Amino acid sequence: MATCLKHPFVTLAEYFAREGNATERLEYLNGEVRAMGGAQPEHNAIGANLIGELRSALRGSGCRPMTSDQRVKVNAGSPYLYPDVSVACAPEYTTINGLRTLVNPVLIIEVTSPSTEQRDRGTKFLQYQTIASLSHYVLVDSTEVGLLHYAMTDGQWQPTLYESIDDQLQLPDLGLTLALREVYLDVWPSAT
Repeated sequence: MATCLKHPFVTLAEYFAREGNATERLEYLNGEVRAMGGAQPEHNAIGANLIGELRSALRGSGCRPMTSDQRVKVNAGSPYLYPDVSVACAPEYTTINGLRTLVNPVLIIEVTSPSTEQRDRGTKFLQYQTIASLSHYVLVDSTEVGLLHYAMTDGQWQPTLYESIDDQLQLPDLGLTLALREVYLDVWPSAT
């Protein structure tokens, strides 16, 4: 969950100075800084499962999964965000004040919770859409089995909803299959 720090407008230079000395992750959105708080155990388990599945599936492909500690540059305005999971093929970074930021993710995954779902489906998705390399955006529900996949197809974002533990998300352009059974493994007793 993000918490807005109550301060006047923050410049990019001030943000990067704060980020370099911060003990927590700070997102930046057009002069506003948000501290990224901790997550619930279900959220963390899903994130760990996703990283494990992606690492195994992408091994040797030139594509690399990254955890929620990897900052991503969004091209609209000046946001710097921390998605729960990102994947980049031949990752590229920009460096500001010694801090490296990913600029070319092809897949971004957000694990939603009641406190983050609206922002993940709304503002963040709109911001992520400005990243030219992005072809997949996935929302994974942390309260029940459910995955919403947006794929860029013919210049449009096409949604597909998966609601069964037996469903599999196919991403053939990345050579990936994500089984919901693995995504939700050990999250709840009924999900295995």
